[in-house]
Amino acid sequence: MHQGSPRKRTRLERLVATLPFAVLLGCPSAEPRTVAQPPHAEFLVAAGDSTFWVRTTADGIRRRGSSLLLARYGGDFYELYTTDDDRSFYDAVFVGQRVYRRDLMSGDSVLIYQDTIVTGVQRRWASTHPDDAPLRPDEEGSERPVASATADIELLDVHGAFLSLEHHTDVDVAGARHMHRTVRRVVDLRDRRTATVADVAGDSAAPAALAAARRKFESARDSIREARDPRADRARGAIQELRFDARSFTLTDVDGEPALAFAVPGDGDHSDGALLPLEPVTVPAPMWWRALATGFPTGRDSVEERWQGLGYRVRAHYAPDGESAALALADARGREWPVGRIPAPVRRIYWLDAPSIDSAHRVALERAFDDAVLYDETVRLVRARSPRPRGPVVRMASLTRTPSRPARGARPHRRSIP
Repeated sequence: MHQGSPRKRTRLERLVATLPFAVLLGCPSAEPRTVAQPPHAEFLVAAGDSTFWVRTTADGIRRRGSSLLLARYGGDFYELYTTDDDRSFYDAVFVGQRVYRRDLMSGDSVLIYQDTIVTGVQRRWASTHPDDAPLRPDEEGSERPVASATADIELLDVHGAFLSLEHHTDVDVAGARHMHRTVRRVVDLRDRRTATVADVAGDSAAPAALAAARRKFESARDSIREARDPRADRARGAIQELRFDARSFTLTDVDGEPALAFAVPGDGDHSDGALLPLEPVTVPAPMWWRALATGFPTGRDSVEERWQGLGYRVRAHYAPDGESAALALADARGREWPVGRIPAPVRRIYWLDAPSIDSAHRVALERAFDDAVLYDETVRLVRARSPRPRGPVVRMASLTRTPSRPARGARPHRRSIP
């Protein structure tokens, strides 16, 4: 080889020459790999029998849960809860219930709904048994009382200023009408009265909604009469005492659109608390409903629901048994961060970052979450009974029956949350 000619580089030498300098040195000067941070987010999610406060901080995603049922309207939050109204005697159980609305900003509570049947029966009992004294709070009654009148009010869901509930009444008192009755009601939280279909859906939509509900009732009653299943025998015996009640309905949604879920109660000595749920009746969305739209899922399939937040997405992936859901945050690039598992159903989201809540409302929410931990066993909170329908649901083959509550002496006081 001529001494002045360049030496041909080997294949390995050519490959090494093309590598970045940082790679040859073991990457000591390469930029450090950054860990993706979750998107800024803050919201409340109502799920199962609880409310969860989710927010991202410098330390990551924080989640706080509490057994609260919250309503939001007019820009403010309100807590909804029930309490027992115990007026029992040693040999007679009289336990009604009351529903309250508490303003989180002021802390003031007002009565919005109560059972009046038990109170009336108790007053008649007291007048005919003047020698009996009401039990003190620390006293126990008889394990076999001779009379019993109880009410149980279950808070089912809330849409804006409208609370849906189920009211059970059981009366077994000599001299009073024997009663085992269940109705559903919608209460307007603003004026504290039972709402009508017109109040909820508007005057123009109410007649058609009621007519559709009555047709569904007739169809359901015919289906029960014609059923050949032996299990329907009991239902056939009770349908004679079913009476359509224009106020026995609750609010729900079908794919984000408002719907009225009527439930026809039994009204007779032999109905035994029968309740016939009907397929929901959809109605045109009134103006007040549109304010709730951001809290409903923007996407939904058989196993997952999705909500669109301010620059991020919330995903709830349901477990196969439908009892819980895995909650997660996802950013605009599709990166995902787990939040944790929450009970099902996931009913709605209240956004706290679009617009951002002020410091006064934040303090009020923190106080409400703290106070819920300290509730004693006489305060009965929300118990979600059934998931929001993902579409029309028909349950016509049988009637829903509610068991009577046990006598005071046989049951401890308990909160409604399992």
